[in-house]
Amino acid sequence: MSLQMLSNPGLLWFIAGLVLLLTELFAPSLILMFFGLGAWIVTVLYLLFAINLPTQLIVFAISSILLLVFLRKKLKPVFFGYVSSKQNSGQNIDDFFEKEAVVVARIEPGKPGKVEFNGVSWDAVSEESLEVDTRVRIIDRSGLRLKVAHL
Repeated sequence: MSLQMLSNPGLLWFIAGLVLLLTELFAPSLILMFFGLGAWIVTVLYLLFAINLPTQLIVFAISSILLLVFLRKKLKPVFFGYVSSKQNSGQNIDDFFEKEAVVVARIEPGKPGKVEFNGVSWDAVSEESLEVDTRVRIIDRSGLRLKVAHL
């Protein structure tokens, strides 16, 4: 690269934006991406209107912060995964309470086993010994563990 190319503010903003976007890949905080996009906005405005340095810095700061404030929450589920329900233990117990399940791994008092409910295997505990293929009813839930009792 020639020295003249490195003195072109549009190219420098573009490279800065590219570096910030690539850095986001290695440090996924979903913050650097918006500063990279802000740098690219400055690049476009510089190429269209040849704005001066103070204006470039102001546009960079404002555009980066606005993108960060308005888009981060909307894009976070896309980049970090979407959690369909953040629920506390015991919420939606109506979906489980008093429903039938079948023991698929022996359950003993103090030793969890497994039950099948709605085609899904769940960890389960009981105050009584329950053999495989025993039909049980769900009486409580704690996180991903069901408490069951003989029908």
